[in-house]
Amino acid sequence: MDILITSGRTIAQGKKLYYKDMPAYSIETARCFVNPFDLLELGAAAGDCLLLSTGTGEEVFIATPCDDLVSGTVFIPCGPHANAILHATTRGTGAPDYKWLKGTVKRTDLSPRSGWDILIEEGGAACPPVPAPSGDDGSGAVTIRDVACPLCGCLCDDLVVRVEGGAIRSVDNACSLGSEKFLSRSRLMLPVSKTGGTWETIGLEEAIRYTAEVLADAERPLLFGWSGTSAEAQCIGIQIAEAIGGVIDNCSSICHGPSIMGIQEAGHPGCTLGAVKNRADVVIYWGSNPIESHPRHLSRYTTFVTGKYRDNGHHDRTLVVVDIRETDTAKLADEFIRIRPGGDYAVFSALRAILRGHADALPPTVAGVPRERLIWLADLCMNARFGALFTGIGLTQSRGRYKNVRNAIQLVDELNRHTKFTLTPMRGHWNVNGTNQTFSFLTGYPYGVDFSRGTPYYNPGETTAVDLLRRGEADACLIIGADPGAHLPRRCNEHLATIPTIVIDPFVSLSTSVADLHIPVACTGIDCEGTGYRMDSVPIRMKKILDLGLPTDEEVLSEILSRVQERRQPYGVIVPERRYSEAPPAA
Repeated sequence: MDILITSGRTIAQGKKLYYKDMPAYSIETARCFVNPFDLLELGAAAGDCLLLSTGTGEEVFIATPCDDLVSGTVFIPCGPHANAILHATTRGTGAPDYKWLKGTVKRTDLSPRSGWDILIEEGGAACPPVPAPSGDDGSGAVTIRDVACPLCGCLCDDLVVRVEGGAIRSVDNACSLGSEKFLSRSRLMLPVSKTGGTWETIGLEEAIRYTAEVLADAERPLLFGWSGTSAEAQCIGIQIAEAIGGVIDNCSSICHGPSIMGIQEAGHPGCTLGAVKNRADVVIYWGSNPIESHPRHLSRYTTFVTGKYRDNGHHDRTLVVVDIRETDTAKLADEFIRIRPGGDYAVFSALRAILRGHADALPPTVAGVPRERLIWLADLCMNARFGALFTGIGLTQSRGRYKNVRNAIQLVDELNRHTKFTLTPMRGHWNVNGTNQTFSFLTGYPYGVDFSRGTPYYNPGETTAVDLLRRGEADACLIIGADPGAHLPRRCNEHLATIPTIVIDPFVSLSTSVADLHIPVACTGIDCEGTGYRMDSVPIRMKKILDLGLPTDEEVLSEILSRVQERRQPYGVIVPERRYSEAPPAA
């Protein structure tokens, strides 16, 4: 059967993001949501195995009936299974087509593989042994209030965390995703290096020395991630990239990078989430499903919250969701508008035409939306006291990409001739917006910054991570604050497995599989401090609530930078001492 395949977040997959050494993560990323009538046509039922195929490859998924999807479309969670059938072409934007891939599906007797099995096929290794959590250290119970959550771009700062016996025992006020990150024990305590496909522990000093020499010796080093670490660490990373003449890119290049490209062309009519909470009477989520990606967004900032000028909470607001499927967020909305896949640009243009008095020029339907519904939506927005449009990766990872966002911004500009309206991208990682702030402040560019010319150079589609790895340009890679093993296309991981790759991360990740070295560090917002930027660009200080004795990202990166600088000539030339072809020796 021919189908359109789209991917996105699910709350079940999100709960397991920091348990990737466990089978439950692979079970959730191997799900395949299909319209029940399509399952009937395939002769399959819930729990059966389906083989999804694209021009890139094929993978086995577990069938899950879903009435929210229209016939002919399949939804799969983000993860290694989805990326195994994803091509690496970014069409000049840095972000591949995570949504609306053409493919086929059929019933199969094969069983789904684990995420680690997929990475092993791509050239990686099995998961390193994760030590059992240490026992109670005898310390008493401590309750820390007003803790900021290092999970998503909401950066909710009202958490109450209880620590006892040297471990976190409970988290109040957090969503299920945030709670699971605080409670995760999937952490290494010592650096591990891969030798002959097996993992061995090494000393921190040796690990740092190896990392510095690999980066300094490389001709085209890539430093990727940064969205899961502090702004202070990001600044040091930029200094390293400049010192070695490398490319530094962050996670926004594969999610909201097209949003930034649209903003660069048309501006950003944004505001703080506090302004939305206190003033907005019309809230629109377009191509976004915050119930599963940002679970507290509606209850803390937009719909189900009392504001200064919105005393009656959701009774004073109208919630509209525009999406290709009836998500859990859409089921809560006052109005749900189903749009045809890839039709966002046309609908934005139609709404702009209506605002300018040209509704009669529109056809009866635009991208599957009746003209009357569009006229109603335009009238609702134009008569709002204060409107807020939140855009998701449904716009940035599908047809139109940054032009979708540009058209949305221009729609908001039209609305601001009649009322007050704002637009905010729904940023994913807790500090992905921080990467754009620090990169822009220090280099002039928000992501994909190339220092090989001696000055910052930026060109999405050329200097972005997926493109560098797809072309095989990068000859060394440092991964920090991200997990490309779980979120980049197969071809990228296959290349990472062939070059010296170092992971700096508090948690075991699928990127560990393709790495030569994993350096465990303290987790910002849990066992070290740092600064993060909320999705509305408000900086928030993250607290330290636990001490596991691990070095921070800042400390490790500062030592790497120092060792790189030691090898520089007076004119800034790095003299390679040797090039590593193998992992560092075990201690």
